Amino acid sequence: MIGLVWTPSTIVVALVIAVLAVLAVRRIATRGLCDCHDHCGDSDSPRSGCGSCHGCSGCGSVECMVADMDKALR
Repeated sequence: MIGLVWTPSTIVVALVIAVLAVLAVRRIATRGLCDCHDHCGDSDSPRSGCGSCHGCSGCGSVECMVADMDKALR
């Protein structure tokens, strides 16, 4: 078995992976697993504007995306 050699580049890559993991856990802890707020009218994002969002079970983001594609085709 080959041992792990801790070179400066290995440390940098390990730190980047650790920081990204911390950011991912932080995002999941604060926003939950539902990203419907990115697509519904609950945020100031330019992607918002689909109307109200009631969480993942009642989120209409897919219907909104289909309606937006239909509008773009016309």
